[in-house]
Amino acid sequence: MSILTESIKHDTEYKQLIRAVERDFRTNPLPILASGLCDGAADAFLVSLLDDTKAFRGGTALLFCAEEKDCVRVCATLERYGIRAAFYMARDLTFYNITASHEYEHERLRVLSGLLGGDYDVIVTTPDAALGYTVPPKRLTQNTLTVNETDSIEPRAFASRLNAAGYTRVDMVDSPGQYAIRGGIVDVYPPYGCFEDSDGDQKRGTYALRVELFGDEIDRMGLFDPETQRMTQDVIRASFPPARELLPDSEAYEKLKKAVSAQFRAAKDERVCEELIKESAAIDRAQSGDSEVCFLDKYITLVYPERTCLLDYFDGKRLVLMRSTNAITDRLKASEWHLNQTVVELLEGGTLAPKYADYAKSASMFDLFCEQHVTLHIDSISYNVSDKRLAGLFGFRTRHTVSYCENEELFLEDLDQYVRGGYRCFVLTENEVEAKRTEQALSEKGFLTVSASEEFEKMERGSVQVLWQDLLAGFELLVPKVAVLSKNPDGRVGALSLSGRSTARKKKKKNTKSILSYAELEVGDFVVHETYGIGQYTGIETLTCDGVTRDYIGIRYAGSDKLFLPVEKLDKVSKYIGAHSDDGLVKLSKMGSDTWKKSK
Repeated sequence: MSILTESIKHDTEYKQLIRAVERDFRTNPLPILASGLCDGAADAFLVSLLDDTKAFRGGTALLFCAEEKDCVRVCATLERYGIRAAFYMARDLTFYNITASHEYEHERLRVLSGLLGGDYDVIVTTPDAALGYTVPPKRLTQNTLTVNETDSIEPRAFASRLNAAGYTRVDMVDSPGQYAIRGGIVDVYPPYGCFEDSDGDQKRGTYALRVELFGDEIDRMGLFDPETQRMTQDVIRASFPPARELLPDSEAYEKLKKAVSAQFRAAKDERVCEELIKESAAIDRAQSGDSEVCFLDKYITLVYPERTCLLDYFDGKRLVLMRSTNAITDRLKASEWHLNQTVVELLEGGTLAPKYADYAKSASMFDLFCEQHVTLHIDSISYNVSDKRLAGLFGFRTRHTVSYCENEELFLEDLDQYVRGGYRCFVLTENEVEAKRTEQALSEKGFLTVSASEEFEKMERGSVQVLWQDLLAGFELLVPKVAVLSKNPDGRVGALSLSGRSTARKKKKKNTKSILSYAELEVGDFVVHETYGIGQYTGIETLTCDGVTRDYIGIRYAGSDKLFLPVEKLDKVSKYIGAHSDDGLVKLSKMGSDTWKKSK
């Protein structure tokens, strides 16, 4: 917690809202609306809210944002203020018989395992990620492996358990999802784990585990650094999840083979038949333990007929937070539309039967989930609630303040106005050195500066406190009279440049924008390939083709089409900034069609 996040607690609307949330947990829940919160104030609000509701909110809260980049930013902000937060990303479905990176999958498993273990105060995600099917909680628990120092381990039997849990055997582990057995040494690198030492202290996270055997007895067990191969901490107990979300058993493999065979008998296209033959051969290799089925996502409901998603991990009555409800609703509509398009064209491809083409719960299930829990809508502008009964409607009076980086004149002018208005002022700087310099400069100019350790209630009105460990966006609370002025660089549209003019971007006539580095891309961005047209960026993926491993840019196209472009060919891709680039309703190009060629 921080004096900044504490400041919002002095707003009378906040105090009344907390009472309404607590009351909602004791009765049949109705939605609550908090409006008027700008970005920085909303972040401070979330930190305070999650801290103040610990005692009665019933466990881990769930926070929805409209964009992945917002999830990452909010999650980092919450963690910075001591809130145990985790970002649950959407599953990138693979419908092809290719080897792909499982890095994102391991992140999802880390979140799901930590959620079951009560490791988080809040999970941050997007609605489509929350609705996508995943491993059911019961199956995740059943496939979690536990090793005690008193256990006996037969290496071959243990290797079989690890294989069944989706781990890959290698000569030496260097990344999550791998294991190695060398003589009497067993190394396992889980995506997440809970490790306990002899004092009973637990360590949770992604760590490599080493088990040293004397015969079948454990001689020593501990965590180690994969780079140096040195043990860093002895442990007496380790518990870790599987390395894959989809874990088919022998029965599921048989059903999978029957499904592919049935589709082969119904296929008439020669190319479809060839693809199905390859899929059948891949299943045979997986059953013999030689490899995994890379296209398993296509049959997720065959493996897990329970049709479970993230929402099923939240039992009882929980706190659900909606950050910008209208944008979340738009995202949900867009994601459903895209998924339906994918399913239609996947079925047209002929490699899948309609009964298996189901990959997420519907938007109506999302609405039902929100109705069953205590849902708080956090919107800068009130969304339409005319048809809803509310447990409370709370209007905050806040304003966004710009970044004053490299604009000292405007900073001093605005600070002077706030001080004269009786505001408690907080100035945010990049580092401790800058904070000391700023505090000294303000004192010399006659401002009343107070120690950074000063409590909020003890601060005089019109005084200034300089902070450097808070990275919130600047904001103003009009009712408790609090002003937060940031001198940190601000890359958002509307920040002030050296000249004092707005850096708002000018509109371009072109529908594309050059990309100088793949670091400029975020997962979900729409891009344009000069040959294949408009697609959606899915991230950097490591693939192995013909024994060669390299990094590729993943681009999803209409239906089940996906392009893997070597990272060194980034110059063939530009960022799409045309119609519907903001609302997600962009029609993706179909690879191999003439439509894109005609539109160029």
